[in-house]
Amino acid sequence: MFRKVLAVYLAVAVFVIGFVQSAGAAFIPSELTMNSKIEDMQKVQKFLEMKIVSQRLKDFGYSEKEIIDRLNSLDEQTLHSLALKIDELKVAGDAGLAIVLALVIIALVVLIINLTGHRVVVK
Repeated sequence: MFRKVLAVYLAVAVFVIGFVQSAGAAFIPSELTMNSKIEDMQKVQKFLEMKIVSQRLKDFGYSEKEIIDRLNSLDEQTLHSLALKIDELKVAGDAGLAIVLALVIIALVVLIINLTGHRVVVK
C-alpha cells in the first residue's frame, strides 16, 4: 500500500513541477520603466509588418489604412499593454521542453513500475 501511495505522489509531484514557472525579481532603473508612446508604436508597427501577421489581417478583411487608423486611435495605456503582450509572445513556441518533460515522466513511470515489482517489456 505504501509503494502505491508513494508512486501516485511522485507522479503527481512530477506533473505539478512541470507546470510551475520560475520568476525572478530585481531592481531596475526607473528610466527602463518609462516607455514612451513612440517606442510602443514602433514596436506594434514592427510586429504588424511581419509577413505572417499582415497576411492574417488581410485574410480577416482589414486594409492597411484601417489598421493604421485603429492603431492611431488607441490611447497610451492600451498601446503600452499591446506592446507588452507582443514582447510576451513566443513566435515558434517551446516544444523542446514539452518533449523533454514527457520523456522524464515516461522514465519515472517505468522506474516506479519496476520498483513495485512489475516488469516492463517492450517488444
